Amino acid sequence: MAATEGRRRLRIWMVDDNALVRESLAQLLNADTRFRVARQFDSVQPILAALAEERPPDIILLDLNIGKEIGLSAIQPARKLAPGVKILMLTTFNNTFAEEEAFKLGANGFLLKSYEPQEVAGLIYQSFNHPGEPRLFPNLAIRNAGRGSKEPKSTAASDAAERPGFFSALRQLVGSKRNVKC
Repeated sequence: MAATEGRRRLRIWMVDDNALVRESLAQLLNADTRFRVARQFDSVQPILAALAEERPPDIILLDLNIGKEIGLSAIQPARKLAPGVKILMLTTFNNTFAEEEAFKLGANGFLLKSYEPQEVAGLIYQSFNHPGEPRLFPNLAIRNAGRGSKEPKSTAASDAAERPGFFSALRQLVGSKRNVKC
């Protein structure tokens, strides 16, 4: 999808402990003229240090599980360092408790890696212009349809089985059929 003439590419910083996933997603996003993945991090502390020292990006893509760290713990410190940055959680797991907590802490979106790459790119772009808009995020809309239940649900396996999404594109990109652990 071509960017409108004169419109700058949105700068993205990514945080994911899996280098293959992080670099492959960066490559997919950099192929889209709306984005430029400017920095990549494998843990929380380096991104917080960079936010304190550098001009912040437009968007931070933050994995929910970063090694032994929980991505949710980075939302509020990142908000304090860069109030205008849009923070989007990007994870394998559709966990409604984590999603709800992410929004409470100040995240602007919660995306699943099982989404198609074009869908991820579209949601990233839309979330920049309409932060926190629940109808933009398919998993949030599904959860809100069944509102009464307080039980956290993790449906990553069923989502991944129904939607080839990012992992399918990742396998094509690296030319391998091996499993990618996130």
